Amino acid sequence: MEMKLQDLFQLPIYQNARVIAGRSGLNRLVKSVNMMDAPDIADYLKADVLLLTTGYAIRDHPDELYRLVQHMTQSGCAGLGIKTKRFLNEIPQQVLDLADANHFPVIELSLDYSLGELLHESLSYMVERHNEHLRYALKTHRDFSQMVIQGQNIASIINALSPLVGGTVLLIDGRLQTIASSGAIAPLLEVQLQRVAQHLLTLKGEYSSPFIRLCPLSGDPSHYAEALFYRIGLPQQTCFLIVVAAQLDDDASLPKLALEQAANVIGFELMKQQAVKEKSRRYKNEFCEDLVEGRFHSAAEMIHQGKRYGLQEPYPCLGIVCKVDDAADTAGDHVYSKRDHIYGHIKRMLVQFQQPYILFNKKDLFVILLKWEQNLPMQEYQLSERLLQFQEKLYQADRISMSFGIGNPVEHLTLIPNTYNEALGALTMGYKSRQTRFIQSYRAKEAVELLKMIPREALQDFYEESFHLLADLETREREELMNTVLVYLETHGQIAETSKRLFVHRNTVAYRINKFEQLTHRNLRDANDSMRFRLAFLTDKILRDIPQ
Repeated sequence: MEMKLQDLFQLPIYQNARVIAGRSGLNRLVKSVNMMDAPDIADYLKADVLLLTTGYAIRDHPDELYRLVQHMTQSGCAGLGIKTKRFLNEIPQQVLDLADANHFPVIELSLDYSLGELLHESLSYMVERHNEHLRYALKTHRDFSQMVIQGQNIASIINALSPLVGGTVLLIDGRLQTIASSGAIAPLLEVQLQRVAQHLLTLKGEYSSPFIRLCPLSGDPSHYAEALFYRIGLPQQTCFLIVVAAQLDDDASLPKLALEQAANVIGFELMKQQAVKEKSRRYKNEFCEDLVEGRFHSAAEMIHQGKRYGLQEPYPCLGIVCKVDDAADTAGDHVYSKRDHIYGHIKRMLVQFQQPYILFNKKDLFVILLKWEQNLPMQEYQLSERLLQFQEKLYQADRISMSFGIGNPVEHLTLIPNTYNEALGALTMGYKSRQTRFIQSYRAKEAVELLKMIPREALQDFYEESFHLLADLETREREELMNTVLVYLETHGQIAETSKRLFVHRNTVAYRINKFEQLTHRNLRDANDSMRFRLAFLTDKILRDIPQ
């Protein structure tokens, strides 16, 4: 509760009081009232205190009044009330000048009431005002809580809060998504609010007050919308309750109390929803972990427990295992919020596939069981392209580096552990090759394993024989040709996609491919020649990993 000096002077007991200096400071906060009964009272004064005195303690030393006012202004006191007709006939002009210069109110008190009466009435009013605010806070908290108990959602609380604060109310989560709003706002203003929230998220605990007031927020400088941000700190995320265009001034203590109570109730409701969500996801993760680990005895048992997660027979699918490359990205105090953030990104990507899927967490892994039917347009190349696009988008947006391992399709539920283990093996093989942000299929892993069974000398001879006709080229040109061919083979001979990945014109790609084929006397569109160079590039990776 905040009370200003000018509020206190609305009491009848102060009706004959007169401000003789520092009138511009009447908006100072006052939290307590004290009386001066000793000359050393200045040593015991604190900020926001109104001091009442007859001047008796300094009647023989009027100069002490200047030092008292000087000390009170430095201590942040609210003001000084003095009876000038008792022991001090007049206030020295230098004291009045000092008070005016520091916007420090000096009040001439009436002789109609004693200091004890003034003190008693002032403190009684402040206590009653405080109790009034407590009653209002309890009532609004009870009303908002009752809405939750009756099954109403957060949007209902937002709508009930709006008339209490006199403005449009929004709730924005830590991903800058609007959870609920009491009314429509201009798109430009919503974007600006999200930017402000994003900035406040970076401040973390660097500001003490939950209230942050910002304006203007509109693009037109002649029109502005004042926005008040109330931070709701939750264990796994931070949300903002925002009031737009409410014009809450410093006197609007009751609307602020309503905002605080609504924020408390909403915070508890969000925590409850998060707990329910975590519990549900934990059950799903436990079931899916048993599924991929092969702990079920029959397909019927799998279907019985997995219906709620979209599991059904027949279920031809393939397994995809993905992981954040830097383990630190999903470690620490915010591990759950980070995983939830990535989980949401993957979910949105899978929706675009327009194929049934099951997504779950297995420790630091994200596991996808994607329904896969060869007669549908979703082929392996398209899957790799979409995963590649997702990788780039995630990295550009949040600087999160992820890699994928892909298993082979399986036709029956009982074979799901096979495709999962293949995907996990492919992911592990990619990391063993010291790669990041890669997409590794299980078939590529099989080829590598087979090649590793060949003696190193034979692999070296095969590699040199494949590329020996390029030995006379300059190093830079040879690397350009080989890199272009590598990407060309990875994209299954797609010149447009190769040029896109290499950031060169498609004519440049065509020229390099043509020159490579002329120098090596091979045709990359021929299946045998294409396979030879695919194996040669794999051999190069193996030779670098195998010590000489």
